[in-house]
Amino acid sequence: MNAGRDRFIGRTLGVATIHGKERVIGPALAEALPIAGFAAIDDVDTDRFGAFSGEVQRTLDALDACKAKAKHGAEVSGLDLVIASEGSFFPYPPAPFVPCDEEVMVLYDARDGSFFEHRHVSLQTVFGGEECTGWDQVRAFADRMKFPEHGLIVRRRETWNAGDAMKKGIRVEAELHEVTTRLIQQNGSCWVETDMRAMMNPTRMEVIREAAERFSQELSTLCPACGACWFRITKAIPGLPCEQCGWPTASTRAYLRECHSCGHTATGPRPDGKSTEEPQHCANCNP
Repeated sequence: MNAGRDRFIGRTLGVATIHGKERVIGPALAEALPIAGFAAIDDVDTDRFGAFSGEVQRTLDALDACKAKAKHGAEVSGLDLVIASEGSFFPYPPAPFVPCDEEVMVLYDARDGSFFEHRHVSLQTVFGGEECTGWDQVRAFADRMKFPEHGLIVRRRETWNAGDAMKKGIRVEAELHEVTTRLIQQNGSCWVETDMRAMMNPTRMEVIREAAERFSQELSTLCPACGACWFRITKAIPGLPCEQCGWPTASTRAYLRECHSCGHTATGPRPDGKSTEEPQHCANCNP
């Protein structure tokens, strides 16, 4: 098996998705790697590994679920090069009141059993849910969640139970009004939340695009020691000097890259070229 980009020459990339992700993942990899083409995999069932709306609980962590999706895609399609992604939404650790989107991507090469992986965290999210007792509250929540560009899910209560009424993919106001009004009349309230499936959430789809582009850059970066692809960033190194006093700050100064094949490591500068940090982020100038 060729170690560098040659391992991808002339191969078709399968995208294990039922949510339209091939529209942003495929072009990113096709631009960076010498694949012959890409396509969403027919008959793949990625919801079996977990659904945002709660009918199927994810029993694996994001990375293992993503690997399982990719292997399932290869089994269903017969393709030996398959990519999958998995999203998670949770409070951003440095600012717990701010939600973040973590997208994990895995490229599976069935020819030698290799897995290539990437994680991307973004604060660009349209994500939330609210218990509503009237149409005005529903409408106000929908406006905050950028409806109708972003789809909504309506169900009886926050935690879905078997047999509960639920409607996904709502993007028409008349339908939203009809579904929520009926549930409120029956139960006194209803639960409304963002539909986080990629094709229903343009903001998430854009984050997936960013993740795919960054993953593609890492996949196409070759190890200077052995020539293997995926010479990836594994650690951010702090110490970017303050532009005023030169004191090392907590901001990233450089990145450590590591080869998955031979273990070679190398330190490189920030890709954005930034060489100093503003004094407001310096513990010496702004204690």
